[in-house]
Amino acid sequence: MDNIIELRGIKKCFEGNEPVVEDINLTVKRGEFVTLLGPSGCGKTTTLRMIAGFETPTEGEILLGGEDISKKPPYLRSINTVFQRYALFPHLNVFDNIAFGLKLKKLNKKKIVEKVEKVLDVVDMEGFEKRKISTLSGGQQQRIAIARAIVNEPEILLLDEPLGALDLKMRKEMQLELKLMHESLGITFIYVTHDQEEALTMSDKVVVMANGHIQQIGTPEEIYNEPNNAFVADFIGESNIFNGVMAEPLKARFCDAVFECLDNYPKNTHVDVVVRPEDIVIVPEDEGQIKGEVISVIFKGIHYEITVQCGKNEIVIQRTKSAEVGSVVGMYIEPDGIHCMPCGTLVNCYEGIISKNNTVEFGDGVFECDVTMLYPGSQIDENGNLMTGGGEYIDLTGVRVKVEVPVDMPVMSDDENEGGACGNINSLIYKGDHYNYLIKTKSGFEYVLNDEYLWNENDYVSIVIPKEAIRLSFLESEE
Repeated sequence: MDNIIELRGIKKCFEGNEPVVEDINLTVKRGEFVTLLGPSGCGKTTTLRMIAGFETPTEGEILLGGEDISKKPPYLRSINTVFQRYALFPHLNVFDNIAFGLKLKKLNKKKIVEKVEKVLDVVDMEGFEKRKISTLSGGQQQRIAIARAIVNEPEILLLDEPLGALDLKMRKEMQLELKLMHESLGITFIYVTHDQEEALTMSDKVVVMANGHIQQIGTPEEIYNEPNNAFVADFIGESNIFNGVMAEPLKARFCDAVFECLDNYPKNTHVDVVVRPEDIVIVPEDEGQIKGEVISVIFKGIHYEITVQCGKNEIVIQRTKSAEVGSVVGMYIEPDGIHCMPCGTLVNCYEGIISKNNTVEFGDGVFECDVTMLYPGSQIDENGNLMTGGGEYIDLTGVRVKVEVPVDMPVMSDDENEGGACGNINSLIYKGDHYNYLIKTKSGFEYVLNDEYLWNENDYVSIVIPKEAIRLSFLESEE
């Protein structure tokens, strides 16, 4: 298949603010079903709107068949869009809704009838031509919206969460219907959703997005079985994610035990370890690689979800046979059920500026720090001034420094005045015995920290960093 659309270095900012999407590079082949998948606010709809022509990229190119269409208006692009709100004309019947675009093109009546009848057959709505839109169910209206989009025979059909307004049963039915439509029409589909099941069910290729960036591109199988990072592993399906370290190549240490694995990282490499719940086998206590106490059993219809407390870690297991709460079980994991990848941030790194009263400004906040670490043997006198071991006073105000803060040291508070900076929780990942949080300030600075307590996404929190947690060093230009 040849490439039909390419996004090269796409960046979008609104009114000069922080980028909504940045460094988006994507190639879509002719006839593919590609899904942009991610949580709310990740930039997937903005990306789709730029492809459609409803938004113009701040930077980068959008190529359609090799031609740059970044600045072309929507009506000059061979692209049609189906929105979550179908935007059907309530005063027109089904036939006239579908034929609306064809009439604007001034096609003859016979040709219009032929085209409308053809697409009604494709969406399985024959005989509905004279029905009013208000008499149709949500699923039927969605089919008419698709029919209206494909009747003009676009090269690309964009679908922005078109199943979001449907109930669960209808949504599942329409997933299969859309897949069949795609196969029969042979045109390129680019689909936006936050629903992982939709993406895995329908797509040839999945593009996982978070915080305005692409996290991974691959087939549904690749995305599920070989996630690039902890965010993808956590967002796609159920996962156990643990902090680990490579005991040696092909052997990972996590949950206080060493497991054989298929990932070949050097000894002592810090890794995120992903184990899917269905890959953990419950065995007799003395036959497992690790053991723990069953603390919860929930019947989920096709399997039981069993939670086992193993030391400080909670481990979730899925299997068709139940277990007894309070019992001690062994757990066994095959090497191919363990997926290791370089872990995320261990230390927050910033460029900071020393301010008055021996504080440091970084990451959109001001924090107390120990400036004596910049000059070994120095001390702070009774007036708060820095004095070297030789008795020389130094004013560091305005000096730029490198600031490092380990992710295990900061804590969060709901008191806005307690910490040095405030922001919203942008994402969180559970890692067996703690939560890993990404906090974003209004100015776009990011803090990563671990906390044993559960906060909610989008909570507005204050970031408290103990003085002893802040490591300072001179930037090369300031030495």
